[in-house]
Amino acid sequence: MGKACRSETPGSLSDAIDINKQEAIIELESEQVITYPLETVWGVMRDKLPELVPFLADVESIEEVEREDQGPGRVRLLNIWQAEKEAAPKVVRPFLTRKVLRWKDHAEWNEKDRTVNWSFETIKFDKLFKCAGQNRFKRTSQGHTRLIIRGDLEIYPQHVPGVPRFLAKRIKPKIERFIIKLVGTNLASLAKGIQDFLDQA
Repeated sequence: MGKACRSETPGSLSDAIDINKQEAIIELESEQVITYPLETVWGVMRDKLPELVPFLADVESIEEVEREDQGPGRVRLLNIWQAEKEAAPKVVRPFLTRKVLRWKDHAEWNEKDRTVNWSFETIKFDKLFKCAGQNRFKRTSQGHTRLIIRGDLEIYPQHVPGVPRFLAKRIKPKIERFIIKLVGTNLASLAKGIQDFLDQA
């Protein structure tokens, strides 16, 4: 299991995330403090996610494609994430097209309890991976924001197209590690991305 990051100062924010792999389900956990008010952090993550791309690892773009108000304080969003192919191990890259490295991010924001329930859905190939969880925003005694992320990740590397049978056994664990890094690291790095975004504003 990785080392959890529970930083109280901006200088020590990191991309660390707890990864607990139990059979086919990988549990992702991250808890970090951002030194800005809760309302500010909430607004940036909900309404300015595409602007965080320069502060996130291995992400080429994020595009908001749907937004629906569902009543007071409730918003449903659909964002499309595009990962950078160069982030994958060289042996895997020939089998990972841009479409394989694109996924839908469904999110339901609830301002009353300061939570967002989310799920990731791959676009080109069904069940390359699936990931779902919840983010919670808590106000600290210093007036800062604690961002708590919990999620479950399932990976199906056998669904990557075009992998020769004689390479499948060798490539499968590399694909698994890449997806864990891609999804897990970016979930955890959201706090640091928001911190850096607000620092330079």
